[in-house]
Amino acid sequence: MLDKAPTVVWKRFADGVELKARIFAPQGHTADAFLPSVMFFYGGMWSLEFNEEFVSWAMHLASRGVVCILPEYRTHSRYDVTAEDIIMDGLDAWRWIHHNAAGLGIDQELITLAGSDAGALLALNAAMQPMVETRRWWKFGSKDVPPVMPASVAIFRGVVDVEAPEARFLNIKAEVADTNSINPCALFRRYLPPLFCAHGMADPLLDYDMREWFCEQWRSCGNEAEIILCPNSDHTLTHFEVNPAVFEQVLLAWETFMAEQGIWPESVIEDKALMW
Repeated sequence: MLDKAPTVVWKRFADGVELKARIFAPQGHTADAFLPSVMFFYGGMWSLEFNEEFVSWAMHLASRGVVCILPEYRTHSRYDVTAEDIIMDGLDAWRWIHHNAAGLGIDQELITLAGSDAGALLALNAAMQPMVETRRWWKFGSKDVPPVMPASVAIFRGVVDVEAPEARFLNIKAEVADTNSINPCALFRRYLPPLFCAHGMADPLLDYDMREWFCEQWRSCGNEAEIILCPNSDHTLTHFEVNPAVFEQVLLAWETFMAEQGIWPESVIEDKALMW
């Protein structure tokens, strides 16, 4: 299904490397539709590439009227890059989708960034950029204004602290000069977009306590956040073919949250279970 999806090249390098993005859109989608959208960053902790991880999600959401973009980004497994390069790919992907929203038939104000494990770190980093200092010409001083942000961010078993032992395989501490500049735990502030978080309580690699704490800190700054904990799920939280019941639980909770935030229409919420 991934190979059959329409593809665009979203980033090119001087050495000939091209990064592609797969697009899953509602049937009959046109450039003048201005639909809500999600850009999914796959997981794999930058050591494996699970390009197909969010295909099931994208196919379902496209059937409900949400355009889904699955971009490639460079990883340690295939390219001679540093963690800083990978983080930059995530930021560039966000800038690309925001800049090209009209041509993709999506609403520039209704773009969500989502990801799993280290892909979630890319989504968070793009969504949590620091405030922008602007000079006010009519009087002395400056004013901090929010940067261009997505409408919301969603993380599934996401890496939220680059200093934690769980992030050691990303090699961030050795390859990034200022880790606080990309560490979600150092980027909390007001005016962040709504956050949806889902995590398996039986995950042996990333504990759910850290995700609970992260959502509490998000809310303590005056922002919206919701966390869904799945007692019967492990690190395969996002994989429909492994545990369809958990897939259904998380997806329905996410749909409800997004409709409550006014980002997706109420019609996106399923009125019955997906699997039966």
